[in-house]
Amino acid sequence: MPYLLLLLVSVLPGLLWLVFFYRQDRLNPEPKGLVGKVFLAGMLMVVPAGVLEMLWQMPLQEARLTRAILSLLTMAFLVIALIEEGVKMLPLYLLVRPNPELNEPVDGIVYGVTVGLGFAALENLLYTYAMGYRVGLVRAVVGCLAHAAFSGWGGWYLWQSKQGAKLLLTMGKGLGFAVFWHGLYDFLLFLEEPVLSLLAFLAVGILVVGLLEKMQLLVRTTPAG
Repeated sequence: MPYLLLLLVSVLPGLLWLVFFYRQDRLNPEPKGLVGKVFLAGMLMVVPAGVLEMLWQMPLQEARLTRAILSLLTMAFLVIALIEEGVKMLPLYLLVRPNPELNEPVDGIVYGVTVGLGFAALENLLYTYAMGYRVGLVRAVVGCLAHAAFSGWGGWYLWQSKQGAKLLLTMGKGLGFAVFWHGLYDFLLFLEEPVLSLLAFLAVGILVVGLLEKMQLLVRTTPAG
């Protein structure tokens, strides 16, 4: 598999989506250096997520084979979604929250989207290498936007946690929001029913549209610095 084409199919879409979301904060854009660090940190978070998920590989395969609803719910929500959204929260908490650049309401969303797209970029690379370009092309849109939406809304709670709200409660809300929608998305896909898969994609679309509307509202109502 040509490595340049592999990168173009899997990693480049994440970078293009990052540019798209980054430009939504048109008045006071975030420092490119910090955005780049958060994107790379999101990519690195695939490693611990993959190691943890490997521990559940056999139960997940068995659940998908037997179509056991309770097992699929457990795998979707309490394993995959909780692990992936949990590790994506780490760069937001460690790199972004203490940083003085997190000084406007829209900033939390920008960094949340960034860490999600970084995670999606490396995840897409691994999936494309293992399963081929067709999977990579689908994930270039659906996978990227899903991770951007889940983490983007989590980033909104990150901003709120810096504004005097109780840290653990607010970050917990952000993680819970991301885990719920990520888990629901995966669960619907695990059932392998076309209608339910379309519902999963529709849910991601609604989250993305809502996120963009939220960003535009925040930009309009924040004084230019």
